[in-house]
Amino acid sequence: MEQTPRSSGKRKAAAFNASIPGGGGGGGKRRMEAPAPEERDWTSLHQDITRLIAERLLEEDVTEYMVFRAVCTHWRSSTPSPRDPTLADRRFHPRGWVALCEGTGVRPVDAEVITFFHASTGRVRRVHLWELQGQRIVGFTDGLILLLDTGTAIVRVLHPFTRVIVRLPHLTGFFHRVLSKQAWFKMDSFVWLNAAVCVASSTSIAVVVWFPNMPVVICAKPSSKDWVILHINIQFTNTLPFSGRLYGVTQVGRQLVQVYPLRKHADAVVAEVPKDLGNPRSCHYYLVELMGAMLVAVLHKISSESFNSITLFKVDLCRQELSRVTSLGDRTLFLSHDRCLSVPAKDLPSITSNCIYFAMPKACKPVTVHSLKDGSFETLSSSCQENDKLMAMTPTFVKPYTLADHLLTYCHHREWTRGLMFHEFHFIPACWTKLRKRIAVQDSEVVVPRPRGSVEKLERLEIHDLSRFAGSNYGIGTRSRLTS
Repeated sequence: MEQTPRSSGKRKAAAFNASIPGGGGGGGKRRMEAPAPEERDWTSLHQDITRLIAERLLEEDVTEYMVFRAVCTHWRSSTPSPRDPTLADRRFHPRGWVALCEGTGVRPVDAEVITFFHASTGRVRRVHLWELQGQRIVGFTDGLILLLDTGTAIVRVLHPFTRVIVRLPHLTGFFHRVLSKQAWFKMDSFVWLNAAVCVASSTSIAVVVWFPNMPVVICAKPSSKDWVILHINIQFTNTLPFSGRLYGVTQVGRQLVQVYPLRKHADAVVAEVPKDLGNPRSCHYYLVELMGAMLVAVLHKISSESFNSITLFKVDLCRQELSRVTSLGDRTLFLSHDRCLSVPAKDLPSITSNCIYFAMPKACKPVTVHSLKDGSFETLSSSCQENDKLMAMTPTFVKPYTLADHLLTYCHHREWTRGLMFHEFHFIPACWTKLRKRIAVQDSEVVVPRPRGSVEKLERLEIHDLSRFAGSNYGIGTRSRLTS
């Protein structure tokens, strides 16, 4: 038998090539081709799973939910639209978003742009809002923007991401029938009115409005014909929209009050700050939401020299009790009489955890940081006015700004609305004439037109003797059993 010759290197190469798919040569065993990866059709995801994923994203942020729905038609049809025309569903409110100040002296309503910052995730979104034209921003609630029309005095609520707008009744009737007839009325108090969004029902919101240095609180719904007075002879030092309701704290009585809705057959006072903190007239009270709980922060004096202590209380609304809080963990508070803020400091640069940033009353350098760990107070020397107020007719904007500067400015509404950073412009020198003139022009933009037809009496307004409360310390309300 003829012996088969031993294979050469060249033969082995030919056999190797034959084993490659598409390789030359016909000898050798062909290797099996690897199967292509299976393509998954995510658009045909089961509706229950789609809803579950969407709910998880909605708990984190409404913008993530909107991005998820934009992927395909199936996902969009399997989940409810975030464009709630009533804005009553709090799930779709842009909670956690903070409106940053540009710090250039240009108002957001003039630029028609607002930069939003998500305190938990650190995301930033710059939103162009043509709806701000001719408006004045009077408040924020859960990321919703409250607007006052400068020409018609109509109040609107704007969702900055879905662009849904809910219109409330105009303030023309209330202004001419009530406010303008008071001897102590000042237009500045109306221009700088405060407003908050509350949930009236599952299908409607309510807007509550109160005024600086005016002992009156009013509210209205989108379906209302006019505004109704909730409280008179009462003034709040600080307020907090919480769980669809509005709470306020009075300075005279150290009382935490449920402002809206009115509590039927119950006292409006839900808690009282302990008396051992000193004279309530010498204390400053702040309400802030912290991880689903309501806190009361009290700035008070231990000695008679200056404010040197901050005491925190957690509010138990069911038991109507206050319990002391000694630590914030990795959270940080920003306090102001306009609005307060709680942020996680773990992943935010320049923010110190377990601290409180606030403005020290009647101080040249008011930006102060209080550490709950060691009880220290530190003044931040971040103002530029010392070098500019005597040398320049116009202010100098010193950049870059820290994140703490932005968050503290957000808590001070006047500076934020004007496009100015609080740490630089909490005090405006007289020599800055151009800036002062521009601010005066901006404040005079609000025009309240005369109501058409005859001026009728406003329903449920029993405040013909309201002028006798002017200049007094408000602590007793006609509809709220408050004690002074």
